[in-house]
Amino acid sequence: MRSVLAVCLAGTLLGAPAVARGEAQSREQQRCVLRLLSGAVAIARAQSAIDAACVRDAGAGIVGDLRSCLAETSGATRLTNAVQRASRDALAYCATAPPEFGLPAAFDATLTDAAIVHQRSIVTELFGSEPDGAIIPASSDPAGAKCQARVTKRAEALLLAQAGIFAGCVKARLKAGASASADLDVCTRAARRNVARPSAKLVGAIERGSCESVEPATAFPGACGAAPDAGACLATRMYCRACRLAATSAALDVDCDEVDDGATNGSCRFPVSIAGDAIPFIGGPDGRIAGAIISLVEQPERQVLTSADGAFVFDGLEEGSEVTLALSHPDYHPIQTGTIRLGPSGAGRVTFQAVTHAVYDALAALLGVVPDKVSRCQMVTTVTRFGKSIYDPGAHGEAGATVTLVPPLPPEHGPIYFNASVLPDRSLVETSEDGGVLFIQVPPGEYTWTAHKPDTLLSRIRMKCRAGWLVNASPPWGLQTLPPPG
Repeated sequence: MRSVLAVCLAGTLLGAPAVARGEAQSREQQRCVLRLLSGAVAIARAQSAIDAACVRDAGAGIVGDLRSCLAETSGATRLTNAVQRASRDALAYCATAPPEFGLPAAFDATLTDAAIVHQRSIVTELFGSEPDGAIIPASSDPAGAKCQARVTKRAEALLLAQAGIFAGCVKARLKAGASASADLDVCTRAARRNVARPSAKLVGAIERGSCESVEPATAFPGACGAAPDAGACLATRMYCRACRLAATSAALDVDCDEVDDGATNGSCRFPVSIAGDAIPFIGGPDGRIAGAIISLVEQPERQVLTSADGAFVFDGLEEGSEVTLALSHPDYHPIQTGTIRLGPSGAGRVTFQAVTHAVYDALAALLGVVPDKVSRCQMVTTVTRFGKSIYDPGAHGEAGATVTLVPPLPPEHGPIYFNASVLPDRSLVETSEDGGVLFIQVPPGEYTWTAHKPDTLLSRIRMKCRAGWLVNASPPWGLQTLPPPG
């Protein structure tokens, strides 16, 4: 399903942070954001129906592997249709007038993923990491099985209600003139305040009816198994997941840990990982760099060494946090990735396209510049066709695109596009089939990259320029096209 999930939209994930304040979004820009949000709600609703049916069928003995049932998509026509419809809407409503905020940083970590992951995770919130062992068989305890099915349905409904309220709040804020993603932060709290009825139904489902004779700690041994008030605890967990889904869907820099109980205490955080490979610019896609130090720019004390096959992984990172990876190796110029906001599945296939010192100097000579390693950085990325990456041989760029930066730089800094021979060529005014684009001698700071091509929706990326570093957002985490629906 991952390839199907990735076809979508949306204002992720896991996306860009709050931007500097600008003007109110146009009607077309507002429509784009709202279409993406309504698509997310539809996807979450379709996944919710799958979850409820799987728990019910597990209790009836029809399903023997609950995890497999939740992930099964071959017969999930409603979910597939919702994902494809959201992809079509993203292209139809966002390609011509993309908004200044609310678009993904990468289509591999989109709102689609957030809607599915957080809706599906309700089952593990209720029943734990091994849910099959917690399911009550209807054959031996009909009331217990009915209780579990009913509570699952109520929990799913609560998260859906919050998603709908959030979308409605965003609509109102945009109409009122919201000019930056920070103007939408209040909507995550509105989604909690206005769900009294579905919250009460969830709590009531645990305390009354078929659940009256069931011990909550036994029936729901997941996140709230030891809580004195299981219903209130589960409602809070739904708030947490709804907040993260909302933050991803509108690319908000929101601390969801404060939404559930007003305190920064780690109660509303979800651990994820980031992983990838160190690959040499000369020698890719099969080459690898072993023994390189990979560190987190935002947490420099955290470092790992690449393995013999060039792989690295960082565990225990927080969903919604920013991550920029840096590579140090005596044979290669210091290089770092673009800045990624981690989604509900973390981030995978994050790559370094590292250049040796000799290659770095040769490219500088070709451009006729002496890189300033004391007060400037060099920045590069690839405008990539969806589904392509540096793991693939041959050209993988999207030709005919132009690139701009915010804040803008004088023309002497770029953009400089790479030609089909993978060389920077000052005569080009748009990307070639290689897709590469470069800005040189860049003052330190944070920059947002945007690509433009008629009838094409492309992601945005961010870079943290540090003096002396080469910053390369390499595929698939560079600028990327939205794939055609279907």
